[in-house]
Amino acid sequence: MAMRTTTESVSDAVQDRQRARTARGVGGRAAPGASRPSPPRRRRPAFALLGVLLIVGGAALAGLLALRMDSRDPVLVLRSDVPAGTEITRDILGEANVSSDSNLIVPSGALSSVLGTYAKVPLSKGQLLDTSMLVRTNPLGGGKHAEVAVPVVEGRAPDGLDSGDLVRVVRIGESGTPSVPLALALVLRAPVESGGGGVLGGGGDSKGSAATLLVPVDIADAIVDAAGNNRIGMSLIDRGVAVTDSDRLRNLAVTR
Repeated sequence: MAMRTTTESVSDAVQDRQRARTARGVGGRAAPGASRPSPPRRRRPAFALLGVLLIVGGAALAGLLALRMDSRDPVLVLRSDVPAGTEITRDILGEANVSSDSNLIVPSGALSSVLGTYAKVPLSKGQLLDTSMLVRTNPLGGGKHAEVAVPVVEGRAPDGLDSGDLVRVVRIGESGTPSVPLALALVLRAPVESGGGGVLGGGGDSKGSAATLLVPVDIADAIVDAAGNNRIGMSLIDRGVAVTDSDRLRNLAVTR
């Protein structure tokens, strides 16, 4: 009887140890519902290296783009307003550092290549010098055209005349004499306020100023005569005309 009791005690002890080991996952089958420990995650060094390369490459590309955007080169710029037909000289040019991919903008190192050229159109102060704005032919070359100064009197010409405007010049009639159209002319230099009365000021208390016109040479004397007698009137035909469009200039006077 004592032997049986001892055997049962030993069996119970063995079963208790087995249940304890099973609960710890050491041996035997896990109890129903018990979660298995997850297997260790495999590391993928190739993917980690690829991520690092992408980050480094992106940073390098961003730095290169920033350097290109901040790349500035010295180019030529106008130091003052330049009327159409004006010769380009060293004193009207300055230098500025800008970022531009245009091959028309003149670098400061190419200064000598533009000296002696002429402004094809009116240029503004601070404007970058562009080769498309220049012409090598003197607008007075060939003896076909002349520059004349004429009065611009209030009420006899449109307001806001500017360099590059194409105008119709008329000799104003008097004492029953009809007006006579003289020429289609190009405004080279916009009206500049004169110092007072007289011919260029319109005479007396008239408010006036002077403009420089490019006209056909065969009508230049008649325009100077009309200007000297304060009989000039103008009407606006077109704006932004280049000095190279000299075929638009015309002698309108009727010769008898």
